[in-house]
Amino acid sequence: MKTKLLLLALVFSMALSFAQQSGEVIVTEIYNRPLKPTQEALDAALIAYPENSNDNTTPNEGHTEWFEIYNTTASAVDMTGWILEDINGNQTIMGAFSIPAHSYASLSGFKVPDAQGGHVFDYQYDYKKPSFNNESSYSDAGDDNCPDGLIIYKADGTTVVDEVHYDYGYDNWITNGEACSYANGNSITASTGFPAQDQGSRKSFQLDANFLTATDNDNPLYWAFSTNVYDDVSASDQIGTPGSANDANPALSVNSFAASKFKVYPNPANDFITVESNSVEITSITVYDILGKNVLSQNELTNNRLDISILNNGVYFLKINANGNSITKKIIIE
Repeated sequence: MKTKLLLLALVFSMALSFAQQSGEVIVTEIYNRPLKPTQEALDAALIAYPENSNDNTTPNEGHTEWFEIYNTTASAVDMTGWILEDINGNQTIMGAFSIPAHSYASLSGFKVPDAQGGHVFDYQYDYKKPSFNNESSYSDAGDDNCPDGLIIYKADGTTVVDEVHYDYGYDNWITNGEACSYANGNSITASTGFPAQDQGSRKSFQLDANFLTATDNDNPLYWAFSTNVYDDVSASDQIGTPGSANDANPALSVNSFAASKFKVYPNPANDFITVESNSVEITSITVYDILGKNVLSQNELTNNRLDISILNNGVYFLKINANGNSITKKIIIE
């Protein structure tokens, strides 16, 4: 007889989320692979905007990273004193800032308009706190960088408003036997496969504007790369929609493409589940519990069936790997 488990209110995001998210403000877009500013543009920005940090006068991606948030409520939200933190624990406490009801806001760590399409960001933080570019070598052989991302806390430092992780799905840190533990107490044991692999730099990834809730923005299927050019001053155009409604079509994303080709049934299940694909070959399947622990792995299926009889009742997440891509589906065992 399988032991009944208390079903915790946790979610598997593009991202493994580590706390209940309150969701008044959600992350809707991240631009973590930007075009570096030229030395000339950076030098001009350091002079024109004294609020810029001047501890690094060499151009790097951190100078032009940004992210976007959306107020999901019908009232303005005062974010003064809230905490912005990357997954490695680098954080900043926000100064005075309020986001209007049902509005987007863009936040950047640096003002360098000549390298940001002339966009005027709504809020500026310390450009190293948070920092979003840990993904730069995910595809390199032997790389074991942990996933990166953003956590937004309320001023109490414990209430998580929203949380987003990404790792581009390369799985190298898992392949090397590396679990990721962070200074803020987070630990990740499962790759998320978000966003899609093999995408070029200078593209933001953003949430479908039809799914602006804290629950929906935990689903990788609702995210894709933007197609809007906001900086067209050079041949290396930068793509995104900072501070305005998102334009990305998730139907174009690798994860959405993969999701359309799989069937998982029955769900709820008991002893076996069947996983079918109409056009791609499944290379492996991994099952994670709601805390992100790998509880079952199988490289090949017999008659498309996965034996789950050893698992206790509860909610699990099934990661299906095929053709270098992956998709995650929630299953219930009872």
